[in-house]
Amino acid sequence: MTDPRDRTELAVARILLYCAGAVLFLSFGYTEMAGSDLWWHIAAGRELLQTGSLWMVDDWSFTARGDDWLNHEWLADILFYSWVQLFGLPSLVFWKWLVVIATFLMLQRVLWRQGGNGLAAFLGAAMAAALAEPFVDIRPHLYTLLGFAVLLWLALERSPSRLWLALLFLVWVNLHGGFFFGLMALAILIFPWRDFSWQRFAVAVVTGLVCVAAAALNPSGIKTFLYPLVYAFDQTSPFRELAEWHSPFRPGGIQAPLFFYAMWLPAFAVFYAVPVVRERTGVPWAALALCALSLAMALTSRRFIPLFGMSLALLLTPLLALALSSIRHRVLQVGFAAAFLLIALMRMLPFNLQAAPNFHYLTAEYSYPTDTVDFMLANNLSGNVFALYNWGGYLHLRSDGQLSVFIDGRADTLYTAGDYYAYLAVQRAEPAWITLVEESGADYFLWPIGRSGGAEKYRQLVATGRWRAIYQDSVSWLAVREGVDLPVEVVAPPASPLHLLTQGVLAAGEGRPDEALAMANQVRETLPWQRGACQLQLDMLRRQGRLDAAQAVYWDCLSYFPTRYLR
Repeated sequence: MTDPRDRTELAVARILLYCAGAVLFLSFGYTEMAGSDLWWHIAAGRELLQTGSLWMVDDWSFTARGDDWLNHEWLADILFYSWVQLFGLPSLVFWKWLVVIATFLMLQRVLWRQGGNGLAAFLGAAMAAALAEPFVDIRPHLYTLLGFAVLLWLALERSPSRLWLALLFLVWVNLHGGFFFGLMALAILIFPWRDFSWQRFAVAVVTGLVCVAAAALNPSGIKTFLYPLVYAFDQTSPFRELAEWHSPFRPGGIQAPLFFYAMWLPAFAVFYAVPVVRERTGVPWAALALCALSLAMALTSRRFIPLFGMSLALLLTPLLALALSSIRHRVLQVGFAAAFLLIALMRMLPFNLQAAPNFHYLTAEYSYPTDTVDFMLANNLSGNVFALYNWGGYLHLRSDGQLSVFIDGRADTLYTAGDYYAYLAVQRAEPAWITLVEESGADYFLWPIGRSGGAEKYRQLVATGRWRAIYQDSVSWLAVREGVDLPVEVVAPPASPLHLLTQGVLAAGEGRPDEALAMANQVRETLPWQRGACQLQLDMLRRQGRLDAAQAVYWDCLSYFPTRYLR
């Protein structure tokens, strides 16, 4: 290419396509999810730095206190805590967006190199990001998506550097258990598909062994390898009943509607059997194998759908590149790239980049018992708390062991099947649930008000005469067991917008809508995006028949974040 205009137009198209990718991938980073694990990851990072040891012993629960905890994501925990210390808790949304953008831009670059067509690469990466969207929360699993993208960059249709691969797995193994998938993917990527010889196969084996040795450099050694294997193949483990690990065909949990269309797309591999296609593209054997592996995993557990989406992009992009090869004119390529950027910008229109409101919704921060925990800490309460599974990590972060929980999101890295079954019996309000709580040794019971049978549990527990309610905020209620020492004078939690919201919710429940509305208004003066305050405002305005005002509040709240949960 010698014409300067061609070179300029090609550079413009390239820049536009990467910009379009960055904006589009960012728009897929706004998934609302109650990230219950985030809190204990931050707390673990704090404890790791406080103790100066990578070998952790549980001191947050009264179920497994003193037991060894297999914390195979210790490096991710330190990074979370360090980020929070440097930039503040809400800024974790920026960490999430940066990882998401880096992951799929890397994939886009890999696809461009693979298919030689920028438009096809953009479309393939966009498809992968769309499939991943429901699972993009603030958790270390994002490191596995990024690690997979880096692995593809290093090893797809290349002779990879053992040094760089070893460094990748040395870091990956200490960030997230998905490194094990990375090792399986590595075996596929370095296998000499196109020109097999025993010499090339031996080179691949040595490369694989070097990466396994690098991954073995972790605090738990072989246990870190065994954990994902046991989790994957032990069908009897009750922790596989966590909704996020269900098959996509089971109801409940994270929904991924696009998967039911995408799961059939590997059938397009049949086109590689057509001679003219094969001559133009070759057969992407590694992509075929990765797609088969990740699809089998995704059909077993929906958490693997993002890996399937990235593998599927590898399979389809050469075909897309062939279909789009007729678009050769540089002006047309620039036009398409500009159109893709415009579409990406339009998709971003409902969203903003403010940290606080986005963190509030992307983590479902509004669903945690903030004011109740403020009350417990203000009164220096300590002891054993039987709390909602999702709230365990939040209590760890806030109390640092002062309030010990029955169970939390650390699942089978610490707790037994018996612990989890006992928790489920309480959650489901099975006939002996109160006996289970009392036999556990719990001093306090902390539960949601409006979900998980909260109202009925409250009635049954208090009716025993052995428990009494001592506090309620806008999302939770707290009961204490008779005989547990409390302060002589119980004090209210410090004044805060969320304590004011508690008072507003109580006023609404007691039939004082004007007071409730005034309090909701005050909360929103400080935290205009607070979902609970928005909902209280809406409910009180509707109760007063002020529908136009309610509609204005509704759209104002959505301007901070377009949540689907505001009614």
